[in-house]
Amino acid sequence: MEPIYAPAYRVVDGCLLETRNSRHGPYERKLCNFAPWIVSEITLNDGVETTTWIRLRGKHQSGRTLPEIEIPAAELSGFQWLAKHWGMDCILEVGQNVKDALRYAIQTTAQQAEKQTVFTVTGWRRIDGEYHFLMPGDKQHTVTLPGKMHGYTMTRDCSPTDIQIAAELLQSKLAPEEILWSLIAFAFLTPLNHFLKLAGCEPKFVLFLVGKTGSRKSTLAALMLSFFGKFTASELPLSFRDTANSILHHTFALKDVLTCIDDYHPAGRQEEQKLTATAQSIMRAYGDRTGKGRLRADASPMESRPPQGNTIVTAEFPPDIGESGTARYFSLELKGSDVDLQVLSSFQKEAAEGSLQRCMYGYLRWLKERFLSDPGTEQEFVSMLRTWFQQRRDRFQVSGIRCHGRVPETVAWLQLGMDLLLLFLKECGVYAEDDCEDVQERFRQILYRLAQKQAQSIEEDKPTHKFIRKIYALLESNQAHLLDRTDVNELGCGTCLGYQDGEYLYLYSEVAHKLVRNFCEAQGESFSCSCRSLLKALAEEGLIEPGAQQNTRPLRVGTKQKRVIFLYREKAERIRDAAF
Repeated sequence: MEPIYAPAYRVVDGCLLETRNSRHGPYERKLCNFAPWIVSEITLNDGVETTTWIRLRGKHQSGRTLPEIEIPAAELSGFQWLAKHWGMDCILEVGQNVKDALRYAIQTTAQQAEKQTVFTVTGWRRIDGEYHFLMPGDKQHTVTLPGKMHGYTMTRDCSPTDIQIAAELLQSKLAPEEILWSLIAFAFLTPLNHFLKLAGCEPKFVLFLVGKTGSRKSTLAALMLSFFGKFTASELPLSFRDTANSILHHTFALKDVLTCIDDYHPAGRQEEQKLTATAQSIMRAYGDRTGKGRLRADASPMESRPPQGNTIVTAEFPPDIGESGTARYFSLELKGSDVDLQVLSSFQKEAAEGSLQRCMYGYLRWLKERFLSDPGTEQEFVSMLRTWFQQRRDRFQVSGIRCHGRVPETVAWLQLGMDLLLLFLKECGVYAEDDCEDVQERFRQILYRLAQKQAQSIEEDKPTHKFIRKIYALLESNQAHLLDRTDVNELGCGTCLGYQDGEYLYLYSEVAHKLVRNFCEAQGESFSCSCRSLLKALAEEGLIEPGAQQNTRPLRVGTKQKRVIFLYREKAERIRDAAF
């Protein structure tokens, strides 16, 4: 396709000329030794803002066809792209307003250019008054995702046989029900995120799948992601080898779909610190649904881009991210023999053939037809989700299970995912009413047990409690010792942690902190809390008696004086005994 310029411009001998007027009459001046034009105008829409890119084509006066390039529309007039993409032999003439004239000439070719809107985010979007679930592979809308996100796709097709797959998966012995049902509920909860956000109860947790190497945790996660595309254990979208910024950038684009951040498995203390920091960023982002504040080149603030889907994190052990971090995830422990490999192989075959994708498409189509046919039914749907969520949360809260305030919400969200899946299966004629009620009640009991276990884990994961338990473990295994308060023969060094009497354990803070860290590392655990942070937490929880200005106090033994932690003995022993 040859370019069509405004009347004042034409191509002569491969060069672009401009007709200008003077007092002596019209004349032509050369603008450049090539002819550039716009072939398409692309609007990128990520749900927060739109940016325009243009695709340029060109021809050099030598007859050489210039490669097709894409540049941001805002960069057209600066022409920094010219030498970068088309080479130094593409020359702009010298003269007043040459750049402005060339920019204008190029823009005049846009009228013949193809106009295209490209969505760079998945999930529910109201377009022309109708809800669409955007995914790569959509014939109606163009959706592109960056980098390793190429596995996400959805076939716009679904048969009763495909829907039956979900029922068969629920009934299978692929993994223990507490693992399998939680994962499936999480997968079918995820497309509800958009409407749960409208309802004011957007899911704010991460599902942790914990297991040793060989437990098939990554394979199981890949199977769940196969409801939204084609994935294998070796081709998961995100990994802890990616930077935290990269991970969070991608999780914004993955709206209303499930993803996986694979392989929290630090090798050594330095890597542990790095991966733990990444884990903390992830937990904070999902737990609060907040994005990282950024500035544009002109210093104006960018719109926040928080995670918009849900994620499974696979790990060999949970990261040591403190009580608040632990409360932001729900942990499932996978043992080496939990996954039935024969059943796994069968469902992997179904996933590879697209059955799980088609099943999810059937679920999305049912949601749209059942609840999203018009604004009125959408409002009723949002109200229903809010009510169902509150009912399930409130029922848990009166169960008597003591736990962190976030746990009842997590239980409610997972129940909600399972309930919508069961309603879908029932209305498709796959599950009977009695079957649905049976699964609902059994799943409720499973979640309550898991929540109780999670509550205990949150308490145990307090760095203060962990520190105290490890101190006693060191003492009981004779890897450390305490001197009697009246013993003046030795000051703390090596494995001596300090002194004791009936009221306090007097601990050398740095020595105790170092020994606990080393002890944890030898046991394959982590203790990433710094000594300073630990002392602060001990003081805030009333476990130590701080000094006037510091969390340590001077202790005089004989003629010598050292600063130590005054750890209340009775409180420490209660924490020790609670672990047994």
